[in-house]
Amino acid sequence: MPDTSLTFAERLILSNQFRILGLLNPSDIEHYRQAGEIVESGYEFLYSEISPAMNLEPISSEFGQEVYDILDLFRAIEGSAMDLNKTTSDLHAKFEGFDGNNDDDHFGFAKFVRRDLGRWSELEKYPHNSHSSASLPRYRKMLQRWQSIGKPFKMTEDQIASLVA
Repeated sequence: MPDTSLTFAERLILSNQFRILGLLNPSDIEHYRQAGEIVESGYEFLYSEISPAMNLEPISSEFGQEVYDILDLFRAIEGSAMDLNKTTSDLHAKFEGFDGNNDDDHFGFAKFVRRDLGRWSELEKYPHNSHSSASLPRYRKMLQRWQSIGKPFKMTEDQIASLVA
């Protein structure tokens, strides 16, 4: 369980924020009143009730780097396939997204950086959700193989085949 403790100053700031939000959003005033009471009283156990969508565990730099590396791998495959006048399907190296049920952090983070931040636009034709728990282990194996050959962005057909073998 992550450290959810808040300092007195943080609790005071949040309490004031919830009061202001309640005034700005009268239809949600009860929610903001309850949230204010939770932080004012220091009910750490109930902090997740304030915003159920908030991830209590932050996404680490290492985790984010893994997603970036996987997306870069598929950027390299996509560009190399185009140079070879092939499709990623021809090369059996198509990006299928991350599994939204089993790899929800990878799925959510990749979807955010692709859709909201507009990164890896060359992969926009590919789905976000693979609906397969086998995607992430497959990507990790491919990533290891890509790293072992120096992470080239221009690859031959044989190099791409070695990644998906």
